[in-house]
Amino acid sequence: MSLIERLAGLLPARRTLHVHLAPQQLLAVVRQGGRIVEGSAMRVVYANPAGQWQAAIAALRAFLAQPEAPNAVIAQRQTSAKAGTHTPHQPRQSMDSPVPVVSQAQSDAQRIPCYTLRGNDRPAGAVLRDSLAARTPLSISLSGRWCQLVLAPWSDALLAEPGASRFLHMQLSAVYGDAAGNWTVSSDDASYGQPRVACGIATGLLDALHTLAAEHGTRCAAIEPSVSAVCRSLTGKPAAFAIIEQGRMTLAALAGGRITAIQSQPCGAAWHAELPQSWQRWSLRAPELAAIGDIAVVDLSGQSGGTVAGRLPGLFRLADSPFGSAGSTEAAAQTLADAAQGSAPASGLPLSIVGGTSKREAA
Repeated sequence: MSLIERLAGLLPARRTLHVHLAPQQLLAVVRQGGRIVEGSAMRVVYANPAGQWQAAIAALRAFLAQPEAPNAVIAQRQTSAKAGTHTPHQPRQSMDSPVPVVSQAQSDAQRIPCYTLRGNDRPAGAVLRDSLAARTPLSISLSGRWCQLVLAPWSDALLAEPGASRFLHMQLSAVYGDAAGNWTVSSDDASYGQPRVACGIATGLLDALHTLAAEHGTRCAAIEPSVSAVCRSLTGKPAAFAIIEQGRMTLAALAGGRITAIQSQPCGAAWHAELPQSWQRWSLRAPELAAIGDIAVVDLSGQSGGTVAGRLPGLFRLADSPFGSAGSTEAAAQTLADAAQGSAPASGLPLSIVGGTSKREAA
């Protein structure tokens, strides 16, 4: 343990709001130091067929604005529900539902109906709502859809700027073409002579996140690819891990706690059947991977982990998500189905919030 880590352990644990931003969902959890605060996990689902990050930013803005909902609006919505009516262009909610409509947030190009928990109840989501109201610093994890990764070979150009940035841009451009010219590029801090994982993210997306945090009265303590967040959270020191997202699968091999090989590819809803085949094909191209016998699988796709754990071969084991358990997958799936049938306004993004409990995680 380094001196910095020893000193950090003597300081009071800091509370942060960790958010995973993906094309069609947002996962959020409050952490106190390295531990998830009990009951703070939340999942937000929104319609974004094109997978544009601008739509995800708009959903995040609505999510952060929840504690600012005027009491008059809350009272109006609840009174309307008691009268047996519903607000035009909004999905009907039964009185037993914990998610009545309470506010609307102005997005860049459209209004997003925002659903939240009752203000006079103290459900599991109260911890998360209190953190939003307190302007807790944000730690943002971005989907692999918006983070382009390569394993860059060692070069003396990495020893100083601006040569390091130019070299990493060249590595990304060789794989992703001219689009890399509009990306902000960074890499992990590998030892001298060792390859580094380089990540390219659209500069516009990073600027939008910082601007949104400032609008909310807080800051982004970290913005990182989901690969980094997952790698840091793994326990048991696996030799490799896989991240499952909606329509995407990322495989990575580890050595000494660092990523030494990585690849990303499309996947379908039946990813549990595709995973062994994808690993086998990768092992054929990189024979050194064939000796790996422990692969952690982190499911960020929204599918309940309990339904697939029994289908994973012995080589793979389902690992805890760094964003905790975010409630019912079936409820979220129903929200998207309702949106497709037109129960939400066509001009807005259907936004629902599914709350749930979470297990405490070791630091």
